[in-house]
Amino acid sequence: MVDWQQRMAQGLLWIEEHLDGKIDVEIVAREANCSSFHFMRMFDIITGITSAEYIRRRRLSLAAIELSTADTRILDIAIKFGYESPDSFARAFKREFGCLPSEARAQGTPLHSFPVLSFSIALKGDKAMEYRIEKMEGMKLTGISIQATNKDGTNFTDAPALWDRSMKDGSFTALCKKAEGSRFGVIGVCHDFNMETGEFSYGIAIETPEDRTGLPPGCEDIAVPASTWAKFTSRGPLRPKFQETIKRIWAEWFPASGREHAGTPEIEYYGTNENPMADDYWCEYWIPLK
Repeated sequence: MVDWQQRMAQGLLWIEEHLDGKIDVEIVAREANCSSFHFMRMFDIITGITSAEYIRRRRLSLAAIELSTADTRILDIAIKFGYESPDSFARAFKREFGCLPSEARAQGTPLHSFPVLSFSIALKGDKAMEYRIEKMEGMKLTGISIQATNKDGTNFTDAPALWDRSMKDGSFTALCKKAEGSRFGVIGVCHDFNMETGEFSYGIAIETPEDRTGLPPGCEDIAVPASTWAKFTSRGPLRPKFQETIKRIWAEWFPASGREHAGTPEIEYYGTNENPMADDYWCEYWIPLK
């Protein structure tokens, strides 16, 4: 556990030492002894922001300090912190601070600092994590998807909003009918991860039926390769307990297990429970392992 925490700290230190140059996520991940996908996914889930957003905010914080304390030209500061032109730097600076770089030099201009992050990873022995490891063949899924993001934890509101909409517009009912007799019923799936931006597709899906008649509009196919899965059980009211389980997987299980995410789709399996608000409700989160 201490070793993993140290390696994450080394990755963050490398970022901090290269804020005025090119940030190579492959090198950062190597410092943490894991793949770039795993590093960025862990970063997103634990901190609530993407590594790219963190780097952007740290660079702008240092730029604000230099603007307010030195006579360095704005163009030179912009280039130093990775902006191709004063205009792109000015736009990013105003979004972050509400003022232009030139205005930041005036006395009394309110600025703020985005601090250096540190990881504190600790297992909590008061709550056991239920999981099992299973190999499964590949799956062909079909469903409706939206673009979601891990930025500021909005994925934990984007996904429930899609379920709510699908139940109101009839998409969920249509998928349920097409899933009758299938192995998994209606499931959730996270796929097509873009770890540079923290964006991914989140879908409500079923195993692809031979007869596509009656599928809701906008359905797309999702290929899930054969994988070794870590299947984690969540018990209790669906939304709060499920989201708590996902966070614990990244903050506790992965650091302790030494395993890594395979970078392929994740699955939300809901079983046959009828009342998602019941105290005895259970579901599973499946993560593919390298």
